[in-house]
Amino acid sequence: MNNYFEAIRTSLIYFPLVALLSIVPFAYFQYKRMGYVQFNRSLVFYIFAFYGMTAFFLTILPLPPLSEGFCEYRGSVTPNFLPFRFVKVTMQEIQGNISLFSIVKSSTFMVTSFNVLLLMPLGFFLRYLFQVKHAGIATLIGFLVSLFFEITQLTALYGLYPCRYRHFEVDDLITNTFGCFIGFVIARYSNLLPNVSSKPLVNQTEVTLTQRFLAIFFDSLVVILFTSYIIEGLTQNIWLLSLMKVGLIFFYFIFISKMTGGQTIGKKLLGIRIIRMDGLKLTYKDLIARYGIFLILPFLVGEVSRFLIDTRFDDKLYLFLYLFFLAIWFFGTVMVTFIRKDHRGWLDRFAHTTQVLANQKNADK
Repeated sequence: MNNYFEAIRTSLIYFPLVALLSIVPFAYFQYKRMGYVQFNRSLVFYIFAFYGMTAFFLTILPLPPLSEGFCEYRGSVTPNFLPFRFVKVTMQEIQGNISLFSIVKSSTFMVTSFNVLLLMPLGFFLRYLFQVKHAGIATLIGFLVSLFFEITQLTALYGLYPCRYRHFEVDDLITNTFGCFIGFVIARYSNLLPNVSSKPLVNQTEVTLTQRFLAIFFDSLVVILFTSYIIEGLTQNIWLLSLMKVGLIFFYFIFISKMTGGQTIGKKLLGIRIIRMDGLKLTYKDLIARYGIFLILPFLVGEVSRFLIDTRFDDKLYLFLYLFFLAIWFFGTVMVTFIRKDHRGWLDRFAHTTQVLANQKNADK
């Protein structure tokens, strides 16, 4: 039983990190497929992801420590290719006392029951979340997942250990697959649960908050990665370094937007673009007004503050100024779009621009 708790505890430790790293890619692909991010579907998906991690950890944990003479200490872990051996072992454990109570009480029956339960949620999710319609397909998927678990054990974590420390059991394949089938059958009666259908959004006419958030996130990530891993190492001169960073921001957000008719890379991926409210062609003046005041200026002030503090003051003041300007940027570019009904942030309001779908040419007057 301790092994089960260890697998759950390990999932609880690592799942938040996995969820954090995957939430933006998942939201992006869900948007590209459906046109919006459905909360119910996202919640159920992450429940499924947590279950998947836990199920995998149950097949490999606890990991035994590697030491000299590991294989001699562990002994021979022989694969079992004889189907339904659990029936024979259960009969040996109850010693002829054939009763429901004695069978349920036997350790082999308990292990077999847990193997059935292990993939029951998979069968449920296959129908409820992934909307698999045929029991045969779901059963085949359950078999392949179980086979993956058993091969992982058979190969000693694909050679990470010098010899096997867990048993390969044909019975596990049988019971896991049967559990997946049972879970799929149970999911037929899931119509009382929240709807998580993956039907695409039809007749979309406005830019969604999801599109805005993902575009901002992607553009910010591109600039941050480029400045951190390329520009930072080009020179030790802080003034030249700051100038190069400002130049990169200008090039990315203003020059590229002008050349592409109002689209950065992030906006291109999300199918949105910037236009003037009066419908005229975007100019450099419009883009500088949109991005300069609330993007380049706070960054430039932050760089100057860092130089002054590095040479004359302590780091706490710089940290305060940096967070202050970061808060201005975040509130003006992100939070205001959630608060206002028209979803236009400070950038758009100051420059008299708005964001529309890429195939839409004029803003709504």
